[in-house]
Amino acid sequence: MPGKLKVRILAGRDLPVMDRSTDLTDAFVEVKFGSETVKTDVFKKSLNPHWNSEWFIFEVEDNVLQDEPLEIRVLDYDTYSAHDAIGKVYVDLNPLLSKETPNMISGWFPIYDTMHGIRGELNIIVRVELFTDVNKFRQSSCGVQFFSTAEVPSGYRLQIIHGFVEELVVNDDPEYKWIDKIRTPRASNEARQRLFSRLSGELQRKIGVKVLDLGGNAIIGYYQCFDLEGESGIVARGIGTVVNIAKILQQPPSPQGVSPLLKDSPVPEDTLAPSSPPVQPVRSTTSPVKMVPPSQTNRRSSDSDISTNTPPKGSSLTGSSGSGSGIGSGGKSVSKLSAQQPSIDLMEYPFFTMTSFPVGFISHLGGVVSAKSVKLLDKIHNPEEPETRDVWWLEIRTEIRSHMRAMGCHAVLGYTEQTSICDEIIVLSASGTAARVQVTSDTIPSVKSSTQPLVPSMDRLQLDKDRDKRLFVDVNLANQVSQNRLSYEQGDEASPTFQCSLCHIPYISTSLPFPVNLSSCAICRKKKVPDVLFTTIDLPTEIQTHGKGSLIQARVCKGKLKAKGELSAKEVSDSLPFLEYELHNQLMNKLKLRGMNGLFGLRIQISVGDTYLIGIATATAVFLSALPPPLIPKVSGPVTSDRECNQLNDLQRKITETVQRNKEIHELNNLVSGDNSTFGR
Repeated sequence: MPGKLKVRILAGRDLPVMDRSTDLTDAFVEVKFGSETVKTDVFKKSLNPHWNSEWFIFEVEDNVLQDEPLEIRVLDYDTYSAHDAIGKVYVDLNPLLSKETPNMISGWFPIYDTMHGIRGELNIIVRVELFTDVNKFRQSSCGVQFFSTAEVPSGYRLQIIHGFVEELVVNDDPEYKWIDKIRTPRASNEARQRLFSRLSGELQRKIGVKVLDLGGNAIIGYYQCFDLEGESGIVARGIGTVVNIAKILQQPPSPQGVSPLLKDSPVPEDTLAPSSPPVQPVRSTTSPVKMVPPSQTNRRSSDSDISTNTPPKGSSLTGSSGSGSGIGSGGKSVSKLSAQQPSIDLMEYPFFTMTSFPVGFISHLGGVVSAKSVKLLDKIHNPEEPETRDVWWLEIRTEIRSHMRAMGCHAVLGYTEQTSICDEIIVLSASGTAARVQVTSDTIPSVKSSTQPLVPSMDRLQLDKDRDKRLFVDVNLANQVSQNRLSYEQGDEASPTFQCSLCHIPYISTSLPFPVNLSSCAICRKKKVPDVLFTTIDLPTEIQTHGKGSLIQARVCKGKLKAKGELSAKEVSDSLPFLEYELHNQLMNKLKLRGMNGLFGLRIQISVGDTYLIGIATATAVFLSALPPPLIPKVSGPVTSDRECNQLNDLQRKITETVQRNKEIHELNNLVSGDNSTFGR
């Protein structure tokens, strides 16, 4: 699919002084795309030049448009010596390749120099024209949208979730080539910066091809990382969740006034396209979302082995999401996704990189699952090929999947992957939250149909008669209708059992996968819940909490010998379990000191140095009403004298006072201490 790239250089402003004799600059611009370079005229003696150049046209393939960045270089003209570099502008062309977005971008771009920083601005116009949308060999993935947001972006509705996708690209590091010893630091920095831009485009193109193969059109929760492996090269990694999304089209307001249903909504609801069938409103954790009919996409079957220990197969995932304000909390109604939705059991790795999910999508939360591995970069037989690194990450993901199944779950939410590199040692780590999600449309009741309308409708003729009357809004009546609508959506099943079901254990209480203290749910008194709950996702709206949240961070430093090779890797590998245990112990103690029992948004970062191994864990602590309140930590130890006894008593008193003070700060004073006390908002 060939295309045209058109570039026009208009003007510059606030350029630096390059000629000390005149305190001015003789600036011109080089425009480079791929191997082709064009130049503007020299605008002499000005710090605010105006070139107003003609259109520079580059005819290239669309895969080149995705891989290569547009490189614009501003220089100062010298007659008898080399031109002095002022700075560069890199333009990523991928946002211009989508049919839904304008194919032109213009404005003032900062001119950046790797040695001096920002050095003025450049006014340019960039336009991309694709000749056709036919892609015979599918070498490119134009039109696939990438979102790094943790949920469905605002203005879009979710149709299908296809699952996890990943890719990595390997290249030599310019700073480890022989030419780096003789070239200038600026040239070395620009070579690496150019490589980063190219690897990013190539990575997105390859991931986009996988998205198209799965029948998707977008990536949500996209994470991109660069691993600087030294002499082994640079690795660009990307992971995300493949979905089908569609824009929510807004119709112009009706001349006869606002629909009663929309008028009485707590927040405005977007309108579906005219071709979409009418559906009932949906309460979501984010923005209201309505689903569309099934799209013509094929179902995907995994080529990998499916474990016999997986939960019973379902036919579809359900749920809808958006971004923005929510419509209350605790609703159980969830719109169904497309009937083309693949079964979660057919996904080789049922991982979701999103951290915020629609109401009703999550059935049970199991807890955090993680896996780590220590490797040696100098053991890679062919550093220029990605096969070895693919095998490494495959081992990590397989271990995560086995932990997930051991907890009686069939999905991992809030999934992330990280690395830490020191010399020839690389630590690969992955984490997420094991959970059970609604995998069949039958298990989640959609908004119940009723012959009685939510809001009394008016006859069309009566509307025609009354449309010219003065508008009168009864705020109290509107609020009452909104509350009735929420109650209607909740139905009879909107009981504390639904709100607390996410905290119920997904595994069998008589066959625990790990040591855990269980107690009856403090809300429904029917199911079992753990004493604490750690997750890597955002706090779901339907989970009932009490009081305010609090930031918690744990930090652990462990010394290590300054060794090399396998000896150093073995020491790091042996120290990692103890470091994680100490991080977990700190989080538990700090959680108890705050009088809370749940952690959300947990992020653990491991850093390896020459002489230290450092771990940092950060999360948001909350009090979950379904879980029992934590007991006040007790100080114990051998006492040989009255002085030591007094010290222990004094320490215990300080701990009790600290817990009480934290409860006052986080509004947890009205809670009753005990194992199975009942709490509410």
